[in-house]
Amino acid sequence: MVIGLLSAVAAVLYGGTVSVLAFTATFARRPALRRAARSTLAVLVRDAAERRGAGPLA
Repeated sequence: MVIGLLSAVAAVLYGGTVSVLAFTATFARRPALRRAARSTLAVLVRDAAERRGAGPLA
C-alpha cells in the first residue's frame, strides 16, 4: 500500500513538473526562459521514453 501511494505521488509530481515546463516553454516572455524550459522538458521526456523501451529519440 505504501509503495502504491509513493508511486502515485511520484506520478503526480512528474506530471505536474512536465506540465509546468510545457506551459513555460510555450508562454514565457523571455526567449532564454523558453529555451531553458524546452531543453529541460526534452531531457525529461527523452529519458522517460528510453526507459519504456522506445529507443533514442532524435
